[in-house]
Amino acid sequence: MEMPVNRTATESAIDEWATILGESGVVAADAAEFGASTIGAKRSIPAVLRPENQEQVAAVLQVAQRWQVAVYPVSTGNNWGYGSANPVEDGCVILDLSRLDRISDFDPDMGVVTVEPGVTQGALRDFLDHHDGNYLVPVTGAGPTCSILGNALERGYGITPITDHFAAVTKIEAILPDGTLYRTPLSELGGAEVDGLFKWGLGPYLDGLFSQGNFGVVVNMTIALAPAPDTVTAFFFSTKDDAKLEALVPTVRAVLRALGGSVVAINLLNSQRMLSMMTPFPEDRAIDGVLPAHEVERLANSHGVPAWSGVGAIYASKEVARAARRTLRRLLGPVTDRLVFINQRKVDLARTIARVLPGRLAARVKGMADTLSGALEIMHGTPNDVALALAYWRSGTLPETGQPKNPARDGCGLIWFAPLVPIRGKDVRRYINMIERICPQYGVNPLITLTTVNDRCFDSTVPLLFDRRDENATARANDCYRALYEAGQKEGFLPYRLNIDAMSTLNTSDSAFSRLASQLKAAVDPNFILAPGRYVPRIKRSEV
Repeated sequence: MEMPVNRTATESAIDEWATILGESGVVAADAAEFGASTIGAKRSIPAVLRPENQEQVAAVLQVAQRWQVAVYPVSTGNNWGYGSANPVEDGCVILDLSRLDRISDFDPDMGVVTVEPGVTQGALRDFLDHHDGNYLVPVTGAGPTCSILGNALERGYGITPITDHFAAVTKIEAILPDGTLYRTPLSELGGAEVDGLFKWGLGPYLDGLFSQGNFGVVVNMTIALAPAPDTVTAFFFSTKDDAKLEALVPTVRAVLRALGGSVVAINLLNSQRMLSMMTPFPEDRAIDGVLPAHEVERLANSHGVPAWSGVGAIYASKEVARAARRTLRRLLGPVTDRLVFINQRKVDLARTIARVLPGRLAARVKGMADTLSGALEIMHGTPNDVALALAYWRSGTLPETGQPKNPARDGCGLIWFAPLVPIRGKDVRRYINMIERICPQYGVNPLITLTTVNDRCFDSTVPLLFDRRDENATARANDCYRALYEAGQKEGFLPYRLNIDAMSTLNTSDSAFSRLASQLKAAVDPNFILAPGRYVPRIKRSEV
């Protein structure tokens, strides 16, 4: 149900917000530019508010309540592929929290740190480097400009030892829709330090409501960091034979179970996903935007890309790493054609060799060394934007060297479909058949990554890449997402997070979950002013 936007209420609220935040804290004129998104969504955004501290956030929400104007909080707004900085519903004022960028309470012994929403992966890395913090940043492929807090609340994951980023969250402070401050009971009782060391606190676990929800604006989050190990060794493996996939999948599970502490996550990538990192999109050879099978095969052969590539990392002491390499050879040997171990020393060596090789070969070896170096940095908990190049494969303009990549601003078309898939050979095959059947019908190339989120379950990320300047291509990519979602629902492969246009799929009024979530929302936020429509279905007042 669309709420009519009352111009006068919005204008009155904006006047009050300008008093609280100052003129520079309210952007009304260019608000629409803030809403550039890689999924092609367009929302009407009356204004963008830019508070500098949690007191201002509380005051903003009190004004929103008084005038009943909806606000939508974003951390840095770089939620690419899921809606960027856009709200779920039209007419919401954006609450841009990027100015809340303080890092506090870092305990170098315990490895816990408290961050505000505007703290990016890059900022946390700099902070740790300057404070002898021998810990890894919970990085993702989204790069240095993205929020640590925003990613954790969306339950994002990575390949460093604490793969599940919300699992690392020990404590949350949030401003509730009426402007009051939520703190956990242990902190309220004076145990702030132990609260930051123990995730579950005391009493009902309410912190979870703030993850993939709209119950409050999180202004502080304490997270546990993984300590930097003695050694980080990347391993790469591959199989040229697609038929070996069914044997490879359970082997991945066996590896994680055998080497639980030192190998925490493994990625599997299909040949098209690998090609997207190695070669520009061959537009002239595509039919209706899709590369035909023989073309994929030709490109794969010329770039030496196998049917399936895998990557993981060993985080361990030297002795344990040696034993882990032996275990990996034993387990992966029978189901792969190649298994190589790479550390920074080998990458530096490859760069040295590239200098003395003839032209084309030198370029290839140097390119490979650069890509490997980027992958290793991420494994070392140092963010970079190597993986972000993917967003530009079909559209968008790469910024000048040295400028940060921003796929939303740069015109890229990207929608993430990110379903969960059991780590079981036959299920993975069924899943891949589904992606390869549906994507080409909508002019989308089936690029597939499978990342282990534990030893039972993959999360697969399929980037639906399209030309955002083309309205038809944008509509088809969004149709493709819906088709994948519906097919996945039948096959049992559902996403772990949703984009702003897919939130309505949770709106099943007859489910106990929807009812409970909506009743809690109505109790905390009776005027539905905070992020309406975000993961929690809106209910009629009569049902409250």
